[in-house]
Amino acid sequence: MAAQKINLDKLLKLPIKKRIGIVAAVNVLIVALLGYFLLFPKITDIGNLKTELNDLNDKLRENRSIAGDIPKYLRDKELMEQQLTKALTQLPNEKEIPELIDSISSAGSRSGLNIQLFKPGRESARGFYAEIPITMTVEGSFESLYDFADKVSMLPRIVNIGGLDVSTTGFTNRRPVLKAKFVANTFRFIPTQPDAKDKDKKTPVAVPEGEKKK
Repeated sequence: MAAQKINLDKLLKLPIKKRIGIVAAVNVLIVALLGYFLLFPKITDIGNLKTELNDLNDKLRENRSIAGDIPKYLRDKELMEQQLTKALTQLPNEKEIPELIDSISSAGSRSGLNIQLFKPGRESARGFYAEIPITMTVEGSFESLYDFADKVSMLPRIVNIGGLDVSTTGFTNRRPVLKAKFVANTFRFIPTQPDAKDKDKKTPVAVPEGEKKK
């Protein structure tokens, strides 16, 4: 206690400017300690909260942008469904295939082509549709070949002509006679098959009360 009193006496005997400086230094130290232990953790928490708030704002803007595009996505989906429905109407079913093949053959004859080979091939499944190739060899003028291609393009069903190989076999009235080999591909819609489990399910038959007792 004596030492503390002596120190306090020495402090009181110091000039007023020094005493003010010491008091100010002590106050600064106290404020610094209070700031370190009380304010600094709060400042850190505020910084973290600001970061989280910015992240939430970014996600909110992103979600608003997605929500704003939903009507466009719905319109695009509806348009694609309409296009798919329209495309499916151009795929004949199994019963219409013979008629379509006859239409292709008739288009060649009506165009003035000499059909030397007309051979429908085996169909190949391609998911919801099957591809049916028809190997053809025809002979005639350029105009007849062009008219045939035009008639095929006007058919109500899809027919693609590929692998075209054209050569000249001679001349008639100074006009070249062409021989064309190609494959006319048509397509058939494959309806969705019911699940095998559904086939096995049998509808229960109601039994009269009198028969149940027997």
